[in-house]
Amino acid sequence: MLVATNGYTSNVTPWLNKRNIPIGSYVIATEELPINYISSLFPTNRHITDTCRVVYYFRPSPDRKRIIFGGRVSSREISLSKSAPLLLRDLKRVFPDLAELKISHSWMGYVSYTFDHLPHTGSEDGLYYSMGYCGSGIALSSYLGMKLGKKVIGDNDGATAFDSLKFPTRPFYNGRPWFLPAVVELYKFRDSREMKSTTKKQIENPPIPSHKQGQHASRSAGLLTVATRHG
Repeated sequence: MLVATNGYTSNVTPWLNKRNIPIGSYVIATEELPINYISSLFPTNRHITDTCRVVYYFRPSPDRKRIIFGGRVSSREISLSKSAPLLLRDLKRVFPDLAELKISHSWMGYVSYTFDHLPHTGSEDGLYYSMGYCGSGIALSSYLGMKLGKKVIGDNDGATAFDSLKFPTRPFYNGRPWFLPAVVELYKFRDSREMKSTTKKQIENPPIPSHKQGQHASRSAGLLTVATRHG
């Protein structure tokens, strides 16, 4: 038997449930925007993610008419009627020129995290499983799902670098992440502190205008080299 429930794992498979941390991820889609405006914000179709602990991610819709924007907006799970305006607020923080923007769609789903922040695949008591992609499931689930299918039919090509990993849990944990609100608040506090520190540094040491870079070559040589190498 093969189990592929990931963030929706339940007591139907208690061994897996004790190792799964379901976390709600919330998403909105904006109303349609002019294609040339979308192109100015997203010259390519790349998916963008910030570097915070409580991450936000965004990209243009496949038809390049809307912005898809998602993340974790609350320490606890909340309704879509509450999550949508919070996401829109943070979208406008990222894109301040879109102050009048409205939402057309809102939804959410559960992603599966693990205690060691790694995906896991293998078998336990005759159950084959692959789960715990920690927010990177679009890529990892496709790859590990294919490998898991090969394991089921006995194909040696089903082996992965994750096969030998122990799948950890914690004492008394039963699949309900009671600790999540406290962890999210801690991460948000640390993110806020670091953003304030970064903003202060940028104010004290503003970027050098391009027309003055030649006058400050020694000061910014390293930065200029990196920019040149990466185009």
